[in-house]
Amino acid sequence: MKKRNWFLFLVVSVFILALAACQQADPKGSYAAAYKKLAEAEKYDFSSDIGLKVDASNMGAEDKQVAEILNNLKLTVSGKTDSKTKQSEIVLKGQVKVENMTMNFDVPVFMDEKKQVGYIKLDSVLDNFGIFLGTAGMNFDSLKGKYLEFPLEEDQSSSGETEEIQKKLMDSIKKAADNLSSDQFKQADLTDKEKEQGASEKFTFSLNDEEIKKALVKIIEIIGEASEKTLSKEDLNNVKDNLKDLTFKKYKVTTTLDDKKNILSEKADISIDFDIKDFPASIGITTNSSFKEIDGDVTFSHKPKKADIVTEEEAEKLMANDAMNF
Repeated sequence: MKKRNWFLFLVVSVFILALAACQQADPKGSYAAAYKKLAEAEKYDFSSDIGLKVDASNMGAEDKQVAEILNNLKLTVSGKTDSKTKQSEIVLKGQVKVENMTMNFDVPVFMDEKKQVGYIKLDSVLDNFGIFLGTAGMNFDSLKGKYLEFPLEEDQSSSGETEEIQKKLMDSIKKAADNLSSDQFKQADLTDKEKEQGASEKFTFSLNDEEIKKALVKIIEIIGEASEKTLSKEDLNNVKDNLKDLTFKKYKVTTTLDDKKNILSEKADISIDFDIKDFPASIGITTNSSFKEIDGDVTFSHKPKKADIVTEEEAEKLMANDAMNF
């Protein structure tokens, strides 16, 4: 199970990089200019609705249940970032169905890369996931409005390493841009709704299985060259070998720009078939993203005040005291 999860994590992670990378393929058009502005922006605000379609018909009952949960999952990831201060916030919001239960969740996380710490709103975790934590129905008044501090070092590569990876990726994209056919980029007609939302241009972009795999292999190699901690050479080789066991059936992206040539919205539709034992037959990924305040005014909604921050030890003591008085 661990190997399977690790492989899926790597593939999805590389997908995200490929999605951002491949779309910048026309260096001369407004399409590329818009992505360049986003890549270089110090601040922006985004929101993305994410959908999954997992076909686990070839698997056992337990895995089919997991697939059903994922297929019914409603997930919106929204966030704000300021690369100058190296601060960002992410809010995970949605709905999950487990057997006969439907649960809504709304969990904000604030991250400070300079301090290498993150903060998660405790009452949001307890309110939304208390049934899994064994705290359902209990009142933890002492934790209301409190944020649990946690380290980022264990989960993130150093900022210097990340910047090196990004630089090498961008250099590689520029070199590869001329090799992509202009036929892969098509201008599309705007809908009335898109016009009302402020869109002035619309493009579609697609890649076939061979093109995607070439892009992924190149990105994997770049990550390996630039990173000492993120992935080992063995891990990278394993991912490249495993690409032989999957087929990209669909990879299509639709993007709209506003009248200032900023990215306004982006829809991605990706479908992959797998020929891997004990793995789903196919996975579909759809995203519907919107962007605003590119290099504009970004105000964090979940940046905790010093008085509201607690350590894990402090949180446990407060919970214990509340539990005794329950």
